[in-house]
Parts: sequence; C-alpha cells; structure tokens
Amino acid sequence: MKELTEKQKKVLKFIEEYIEQHGFSPSIREIARRFRITPRGAQMHLKALEKKGYIKRGSGKARAMSLSKHAEGVVLPVLGEIAAGEAIEMIPEMDEEIEVPKSMVIPGFEHFVLKVRGNSMIGDHIVDGDYVVIRKQSAADFGSIVAVSIDNQEATLKRIYMEGGKVVLKPSNPELSPIVVEPERVRILGKLVGVIRIY
Repeated sequence: MKELTEKQKKVLKFIEEYIEQHGFSPSIREIARRFRITPRGAQMHLKALEKKGYIKRGSGKARAMSLSKHAEGVVLPVLGEIAAGEAIEMIPEMDEEIEVPKSMVIPGFEHFVLKVRGNSMIGDHIVDGDYVVIRKQSAADFGSIVAVSIDNQEATLKRIYMEGGKVVLKPSNPELSPIVVEPERVRILGKLVGVIRIY
C-alpha cells in the first residue's frame, strides 16, 4: 500500500464518512464541491486512491465506489522483536509489514510494530508470538506498558514505575522479577497501544 498525500487522506476520509452517513458513495461533483476543486481534479484524486488500493470503482456507474478492506486498516513496519521476559539485544531490523486496525493509530503520531518474544506480560494477555503496536514517544505515565531500551543495547516490554529514585520495569508474570535500573540507563521507545495475535 502506497502512502497517501495529505489531500488524498482528506478525500478518503470524506468518502468514508459519506458512506457511513448515507450508505452509498459521494458523486464526483460532491467531492469537487467539498474540496472546491474541479470535477476533473476530483477524478484525479479518485484515480490515485484506486491505484493505491484504498477504493474500488464500478466502471461507468455513478456512486459505484466502495472502500477496499485496506481503507479500514493501516500498514505499519515490523521493526523487530522485543523481549517480554529478560531484556534481549537491541531490536534488529526486520523486512516485514503488518496491517493494523485504524483505531489503534492516532493521527499525528508515528507508530511501529514489534514481535513479542517471551511470556513476562501474560497477565496483560500478551504472549510469545504476539505483535504489539507501539506509539513512538519518549515519556509515559507510570504504570503504562512501554517498550524501553536499556543502555541502548537491550530492549524489553514492561510496565514502567519509579521507586526509590530508580526505574522499575515490572512484568505481569508472577514467576518473574522486575528489572531495576538507574534512570539514565533507560530510554522509552514508545507506549503500547494495541496487540495483534495471528493464529
């Protein structure tokens, strides 16, 4: 799936909302009026959306436009594996992408996906082999589930707390112990916003 321009994103959002409200797609003239462009300009945007796989259009029929299943999701890169157990060596690059529900992604933020290795977060229903959707950010509220790196070498997925001047990375598996480190050794990579399990 190719990335959309800002204008194409707005046109796609208008089409989605119109279909949701009316039960059928807007006409080319309605799109042109909404964005104050010519019908030809609207047609160009629709061709681009179709070519990029976001919509399907019926040939020669008015209002015969439908959203492809990809319009309901967002394709994100899988950047590597992350430990849900002992911290493992820093996230390796992976050549993989996965489609996630659009509801997991907040506009204006960068998101990425990591594959979970280990079972330290089973109390939060995150198990070995799951994919976790991470919103990139460098800070998070205490108690949040975050992806963190330790000494810029190891990465792990845990709940983050501050106790006695130290960062405590707590698993949700009672059989495992927390990781306690000096604050300067920890860098938050992002906050967990969703979990995807493929059976």
